[in-house]
Amino acid sequence: MLSTLTTINVLSIFAEIFAAGLLLAGALAFLRKYLAQRQFKDICFALVFFCFFFYVAATIASQMMFSLGSDLAARIMLQKWVYVSIVLCSFFLWCYLLERFGLKRLRWSYLIIFLLAGWFILRIAQSSVNLIYRQDIIEPLVFFSLYVPVRQFFVLMWLLLAVFALVFALRARAGERKLTFYLSGSSLIVLLALLCSYLYVSQAEPAFLGLSWVLTLAAILGFLLAELIPPGSPEAQRPLRFFSTRILFKLLIIFVLLIVILFVSTILPTINISKYAMSKSIIGNYSKVAEKVSDEIGSMPGQPSQEKLQALVSGVDLSGQAEVFIVDQDQRLVAHPDQKRALQREFVGGNQAVAAVAQGRQGGGEFKDELGAIMVGAYIPVGKFGWSVIVQEPIISAYAELRRLETNSLLFVIIGIVVTSLGGIFFARSIERPIKELTAGTEAVAKGDLRWYVAVDSADEIGRLAKAFNQMTKDLRESQERLILSEKLASLGTMAAGMAHEIKNPLVSIRTFTQILTQKWEDKEFREKFATIIPHEIERINRIAESLLKFGKPMKPELTKVDINSLLEEVLLLFESECKKHNVRVTKKLADLPQITGDAGQLQQVFVNIVKNGIESMHDKGGELIVKTDIGEVVRLGKMQEGKMRGREMVWGEEEEFDKPVPVIFIEISDSGEGIPEENLKSLFDPFFTTKMTGTGMGLPITLRIIEEHGGSVKVRSAAGKGTTFIITLSQRS
Repeated sequence: MLSTLTTINVLSIFAEIFAAGLLLAGALAFLRKYLAQRQFKDICFALVFFCFFFYVAATIASQMMFSLGSDLAARIMLQKWVYVSIVLCSFFLWCYLLERFGLKRLRWSYLIIFLLAGWFILRIAQSSVNLIYRQDIIEPLVFFSLYVPVRQFFVLMWLLLAVFALVFALRARAGERKLTFYLSGSSLIVLLALLCSYLYVSQAEPAFLGLSWVLTLAAILGFLLAELIPPGSPEAQRPLRFFSTRILFKLLIIFVLLIVILFVSTILPTINISKYAMSKSIIGNYSKVAEKVSDEIGSMPGQPSQEKLQALVSGVDLSGQAEVFIVDQDQRLVAHPDQKRALQREFVGGNQAVAAVAQGRQGGGEFKDELGAIMVGAYIPVGKFGWSVIVQEPIISAYAELRRLETNSLLFVIIGIVVTSLGGIFFARSIERPIKELTAGTEAVAKGDLRWYVAVDSADEIGRLAKAFNQMTKDLRESQERLILSEKLASLGTMAAGMAHEIKNPLVSIRTFTQILTQKWEDKEFREKFATIIPHEIERINRIAESLLKFGKPMKPELTKVDINSLLEEVLLLFESECKKHNVRVTKKLADLPQITGDAGQLQQVFVNIVKNGIESMHDKGGELIVKTDIGEVVRLGKMQEGKMRGREMVWGEEEEFDKPVPVIFIEISDSGEGIPEENLKSLFDPFFTTKMTGTGMGLPITLRIIEEHGGSVKVRSAAGKGTTFIITLSQRS
C-alpha cells in the first residue's frame, strides 16, 4: 500500500479503518432509532452514514488494489463507485437537512436534487476515466472524460448543513442548542477534512492525508453525539461526557488502544525489518549484475564494439522493468536495451547514478534518473575504459513485492482489528449488560419499586451481587408491606375511635325499637316505621364494617375497573364521625367520571391518608374539607422542574411527556388547616419525614408510590396558615 509505513501513514491507516467502523456502527444505530421512533430524518442520516461508509471502504480497497497490482479496469470501476457513493451521500444529506430542520416549504426540492443526482450518476457511468498515480501518493488523480462536478456538489451539501445547523442552533435552547452546535461544527470539520484531502493529492504531503482522516473521525463522533443524545438529557449540556456514561465505550477504547499498541510495537517493526532485508537483497542482486557486466567488459580484448556491448546488455536476464546500460566518460550512452538511444549517444548526465560514478563512487540504492523518476539499482565504474555500468528499475516495480508484503500485513491487521473489535464488543456487552441491569434495579428501588428482579445468573462477582440485590429487595418488600400494614392500622385506630360513636347511634335506635316491639306490634304505623328505619340502620352499620375490613386487609394489588367517586364516598363515610367530632364541614363536588383500571384498595389508602392528614390539620379550630373531581387532558405528567419549587407548589411523580394530549381525571382534596411551611414542602414525600409526635413518616411516601404505580402524579399547593390542596392526576388509560 505504501513504500514506507511512516508514523503519519500508520495514523492515516488506523483513522481510515476506525472511521469506516464508526460509520457502519452509526448507520446501524440510526436505523435502530428510526425503527423505534419512525422519524424520517433518522433513516436519511442512516443512509448518509451507509454511503459515507462505502466511500471510505472503497477508498481503502482502491489503495490496496493499487499496491497489489490489480487490473486497471477494476480500479477504474471501483473509482466510479466511489463517486456514485459521494453523489448518493449528497442526496441523502439534503433529505436529512430538510427533515432535521422541518423545512417543509423546500420539500419540492427533493425532485430537483434527485434528478441532479441521477444526472451525475448517468454521467459517471458514461464517462471514461483516467487514473494518474504518483510516487508516494496512494490516492490517484481521477479525470472523467465528461464534466462531473461531484466533489463540488458534496462540499456544497456539507456547507449548507453547517449553515442551517448554525442558524437553528442560535434559535434553540438548552441541550438542543448545544447538540445543534455540535452538528454544525461537525459539518465544518468534514469540510476541513475534504480540504486536507485535496491538499494531499495536489501537494503530495503525507501530513495532509493523516490530518484529513483524523478530522473525518472527529466529525463522525460529533454527528453521533449530536443525533443520538436526547436533547432533554443531562448529557445534552456536556455531550462529550456521553462517552464516560457508558462502560461499553470505555472497554472498547481499551481494546482499540491495545490493538494500536500491539501493531506499533510488534507488527510495524517486523514489517520494517522484513522490508529492509528485502530491499538490501534487491540492491545486492543489482550490484552483482553490475559487477558481472563490468567484469565481462573488462575481459574483452581491446575496446569492444558497440554491437558486442549492445548484445551484452540485451542478454542480461533481469526481472520486471529493470534495465542495464553502459555510459562512457562523457556521460553518454554506449549501450542500452533501447538501441536507438544508444545509437544517438544520448546524454544521461542528469542520472544521479551516472553522476556518482563520474565522481569515482560505486554502490546502490535509490536515486533519480535523467527524467527525475525515482529508481532503485546499482552502479559501478569500468576502470579499463573510464566507462560505467548502471542497473536500475523504477521504484514502483522494484518494490512491488515490498508493497505486497505491506498490504498483506495490513490486511491481517484489518482482519485482526475487525475480529478483536467484534470480540471486544461481545465481551464488553457481556460485562455491561448485568451492570445495566443492576443500575436499572437500583434506580427502580430508589423510585420505590421493590418488585424489580435482576435477571443475572452468572457465577462471578456480578452474579453474586445480583443475588444479594434480589434478596435485599425481597426483604425490603416484606418490610414495606409490614410498614404499610402498620400505617393502615394506625389510620384504623384513629378512625375506630370515631366509628364507635357512629355505630352506637344506629344500635340505640335498633335497641329502642326492639324493646317496644312487643308492645306496639299491633300499631300499623309503628310496624311501617320499624320496617323502614331498622334495615337502614343495619345497612349503615354493615357499610361501615365492610369499609373498615376492606381498608384493613393486607395490600395485594388487584387491578380492576375502579369508580373513583365511589371510593371517595366510602372514605368520607369512614371519616364522617371524625369530621363531626372536630367540627369539620365536608363539601363534595364530584363530576361524572369514567372508570379507570387500578387497585381499589390501594387507591382507597391514598384518599384515606390525604383526608386523614387534612382533618388532623384542622383539629384545633375546625374548618372545611373540600373534595372535587373532574376530567381533562394533559401532555405531561410528573415533575416539572426536579428539585425546584414553582412558587409554593410542587409536583411529584414519574415524569412522562406525551406526543399528544391524553385524557386524565383530577382528584382535588383541600383543607383550611394550618398549611405546610415552605421549608417542609420539599420533604413532604420523603420516607420517615414527619412533624407529628406519633407519626411514622411513611403515610405520604406510600401514597406517592401508589400514585406512581397507577401512572399518575400529585401536586401539592400549600402555604402556612392558608391550608393545603392535594391535586392527584390519574391517566384514564392506567
